[in-house]
Amino acid sequence: MRHILLAGAGVLAALTAPVALNAQTAASSVTTSDGRTYSLTAEQQAMFNSWTAEQRAAYGTWPYDNQVYYWSLPADQAAYYWTLQPDQQAGYWALTADQRGMIYKMSPEQRAAAWQSVQAQLAGQTPPTPANQANPPGMGMPTTGVPNPQAAAQSVPPAMPATTTYQGGPYKGALTPPPADAMAKTYPVCTSKMQDSCQNRGEGGAPGKSRAVNTYKPH
Repeated sequence: MRHILLAGAGVLAALTAPVALNAQTAASSVTTSDGRTYSLTAEQQAMFNSWTAEQRAAYGTWPYDNQVYYWSLPADQAAYYWTLQPDQQAGYWALTADQRGMIYKMSPEQRAAAWQSVQAQLAGQTPPTPANQANPPGMGMPTTGVPNPQAAAQSVPPAMPATTTYQGGPYKGALTPPPADAMAKTYPVCTSKMQDSCQNRGEGGAPGKSRAVNTYKPH
């Protein structure tokens, strides 16, 4: 995840596409300095009009994609952005859309730990382990669902454990439910040439006679 964040941090330096929005009340069309255009509804224009001068100036530095993305958010999630500190706002755009949504859904305590991790990674540091969490958090933000690596060597991001009573936040190696595509699968019968992703004869409903040794001895 660190390389994703650092790549995002590099993009932050390129946010130099100013745009001017007039204080209107009706729906409006916005054209950025690169000639790309998008529209604001009357409600969105009214929201923009309610911002402070500093917020409008900051918004004017965002590139086209960030501006359009912002207006695609639910109103409460869009408003959450303006509650962030300046360094958190910078980190916000270094995350993926899924990661932003994950942070928004966290409890206040988990949000604080998550932003601490993001800021540490943007500074090239190892994220600290939360005081109430014995497991190291690992690198990066957690997945929005169940980790589902496609190969043994693939890196797995942190995840929230299945238990709802755990409050320490996401950590690497958390015991999560199986991925959806691993449920109710049908495996072929093992052969001399196929020993992985298969089931033994006579076991689990497979045809044939089981080779398992019956060690039970009645008394």
